[in-house]
Amino acid sequence: MSDTFLILAVGVIGIGIGFALGMLVNSLRSPQSDSKAQEVPGIQAEGKPKPDLPGKKAPPAQTTQESLSDVQPSQDQSPLKRPSMNPLDAFTRALQPVSQPTHPFARSIAEQVDEILQEMLMDSPLRSRAIRLLELPQKGMVVMVGLDQYAGVDAVPDEEIRSLIRSAVAEWERRVSEDETVNT
Repeated sequence: MSDTFLILAVGVIGIGIGFALGMLVNSLRSPQSDSKAQEVPGIQAEGKPKPDLPGKKAPPAQTTQESLSDVQPSQDQSPLKRPSMNPLDAFTRALQPVSQPTHPFARSIAEQVDEILQEMLMDSPLRSRAIRLLELPQKGMVVMVGLDQYAGVDAVPDEEIRSLIRSAVAEWERRVSEDETVNT
């Protein structure tokens, strides 16, 4: 029992130390907006004019508000932010889903047809069969029916599934031709 408690205590202490180190590293990094404010000519970080250096002509006096408004990004230009080194933020970013391409034709044809197939399966008695169209490296387009994999539509033994996939392909062709007529 004491060994279990000791292992648990060491684990909790280790997590606490890791979290504290992450917060320390994160606090040592200064945001870019602060570093830009420090780079404004003639203005220190507190907004006071910099002392004149011998042999250098002093820049024209500017108020803090005027100087900082020149540095702040416009609406369409946002400054790049460094990713947080906080372990909780890193974990949250890791759990975020990967964004899908916004252009519909950036996806493969198999993915586009599969999307239509999944729409059709919603109202179909075949929805429990887990039918998917995938594009696999070295194999091209494959049909998955549950855990069974087929090299193409014609290789699927069930005629009802083949018919449903063919109707999804026909719908995809209709949508693509419709998009082409709209774009021309």
